[in-house]
Amino acid sequence: MSKKKTARSRGRWPFNPGKNRKWTLIGSVCLIVALGVVTIAGPWGTAPGLRRVRALFISPPPPPIPPPNSPSKEYIYAGGRLIATEEPNPLVAPTGLIADTFSGTQINLTWAAAPNAHHYQVERAPNLGGTFTVVNSNVATTSYTDNTVTAVNAYLYRVRSADSVGNLSAPGNLDVATAITFTDIPLTVDTTLIKAQHVTELRQAVNAVRDTANLTAATWTDATLTNVTV
Repeated sequence: MSKKKTARSRGRWPFNPGKNRKWTLIGSVCLIVALGVVTIAGPWGTAPGLRRVRALFISPPPPPIPPPNSPSKEYIYAGGRLIATEEPNPLVAPTGLIADTFSGTQINLTWAAAPNAHHYQVERAPNLGGTFTVVNSNVATTSYTDNTVTAVNAYLYRVRSADSVGNLSAPGNLDVATAITFTDIPLTVDTTLIKAQHVTELRQAVNAVRDTANLTAATWTDATLTNVTV
C-alpha cells in the first residue's frame, strides 16, 4: 500500500500550510470584530473576555475641566481606570491690605504675604456693589503702586493670591483710598497755617469716600469758605 493511500485511509486531509494559515487569520479577525461589535453596541457582558475586549475599544470619559478660578485636580489613571486624584495646596487669601493716598495720580497698596502664593492679583471697584476690575494680574511682591487713578476719586481695592498656573484664591479684605493731592503735606505743628484750601480738599475726600459707599454728597453749613474765620 502506498504512503498516499495510507494517509487517506486514516482520515487525514491533504496538508496545505499556506491555506490553513489564511483561514486561521481570517477566523481570528472575524472573532475579534464580532466580540467588539457586541460589546460596544450591547450592554456589559458578564464574561471577563468581553470586558477586556470592551476596554480595548472604549476608554473612560475624561474628567471635567475645572473653572479657571478653581485649583484643579490631577487625575491618575492605570489600565484605563482612575486610581487616585491629587489636589494642589489650597490658596489662602491675602490679609492686611492697606490702601494709602499718595497724590491725585497715585495710590500705594501693601498687604501681608499669603502661604503658597506664587504671585498676586490686584483688583479695584468704584463703589460697593460695583464690578471689580483687574488692575494687575501678576504682582510678584506684596506691594503695588496704582498710577491709573483719576484725581478726586476714591476706590475700593482687594487682592487675591495666585499659583503658578493662574488659579486664584478668594479675595482678601477691602480697603479704600482717595486719589487727591493735599496742600502743604506734611503739615507741621505750630508752623503750617490753616487755609481754606485745606478744608476744601478734606471735603472733597470725604465726598469721594461717601460715593464708594453709595451715599450722597455731604452738605456743609458754610458752602463757601470765603472770608470765613477759623
